[in-house]
Amino acid sequence: MDTLKRISYSIATIFILLVSIHFQASAIVNDKDSTVINIDKRNQTLVNQATNANKTLRENLQELFLKSGMTLDDDTWRGIRRIVNSDLNKDTLVVITQNDKSIKVVINTNTKKNNESVNSDEKPRDTGNSSNNDKQVKVGLGGVVVKDGKDEVRVGWNGVYVNDGGRETNITLRDSARANRRESGFNSRSGFNIYFGLNSFTNTGSIGGAYNSKDFELSPFGSRYFGFGWTRSGTISRGKKAALKVSYGLEFSWYNFMLENNAFFVKNTDNIGFADYRDAKGNQVALCRNKLTVANINIPVMPYIAFKKGSTVTYIAAGGYVGYRLDSYTKTKEEDSGRKEWNHSSFFLNNVRYGLAFELGLNNFPDLFVNYDLNNMFQDGRGPKIGGISFGIRL
Repeated sequence: MDTLKRISYSIATIFILLVSIHFQASAIVNDKDSTVINIDKRNQTLVNQATNANKTLRENLQELFLKSGMTLDDDTWRGIRRIVNSDLNKDTLVVITQNDKSIKVVINTNTKKNNESVNSDEKPRDTGNSSNNDKQVKVGLGGVVVKDGKDEVRVGWNGVYVNDGGRETNITLRDSARANRRESGFNSRSGFNIYFGLNSFTNTGSIGGAYNSKDFELSPFGSRYFGFGWTRSGTISRGKKAALKVSYGLEFSWYNFMLENNAFFVKNTDNIGFADYRDAKGNQVALCRNKLTVANINIPVMPYIAFKKGSTVTYIAAGGYVGYRLDSYTKTKEEDSGRKEWNHSSFFLNNVRYGLAFELGLNNFPDLFVNYDLNNMFQDGRGPKIGGISFGIRL
């Protein structure tokens, strides 16, 4: 059994090398109907074969495969080459089958020894530990199987199975990172997120001077916020019931400030202003839609406390964000004719946006969010000192 275990370690290494190879093979060492090709691992040459010394090992192998009615494709060659170039110090047998034809490739670590003992017409010698027909090595898509009498070692995708004379042992291989995530059982903010909500102006009480606060009155449900983005999380510390994590990512967002009044935003020479909407004849026209839209790209950083999965509150997050204005425009729609008009301009808006963010995760319910801008929307002296706020649900 010690010999079998040593062979199993070698086979496990071979299996790792052959993960990307689609050998559809299954063979018994004493199959007389297959062709045997011996390769000297040290010199990387064929043994006891009529070959051309001016050709490479692959070219000589290709000729032998063709004589057997088979093809040495790229995947098969890569698999053979990896075993030949590996650090394994055990003789290795690989059986390749194509269309009911098979070739046994023996990679020898000791040419003399294997020249004497390996022959396509010879059966394995009885060592006293197993019968002649019980000693097998199989390589296939399901893994690698080494069998010596009643003893068996099977290396598969998910682990190693050992049967030592009826005593079974299973070793399961798992992705440790995935297992840690699965076993931790804590909620996370990671993934693709969509934000739906409302937005409004802040600090409107400071509007005065050249501006009329009535011009900045917004439609409560017409002023809508939309955003989407991707976030990733990292764990800072973990306890039994909660974990401290931090998330970061990239988001795109749109402020839509829907004005209640008929006047719409205009960009004057030195500041922003408002004007009544008029037609080509100069007549004032009533509007059914009148809004200012500001598009931003944002980078949020959110430390948060994540609770165990199944908790009513899944996480509590508080952090901040910084963003940059990508575009801004006004959109008007005439009430009677339905005519729409867009006007793209900077409107003296600050290009940089930053603020505080808060989120509350709830089980079996959309998460809640609030974003509060700390800087003014407009440049100093070009508009009132008001900011933006958005709130709603996160999907």
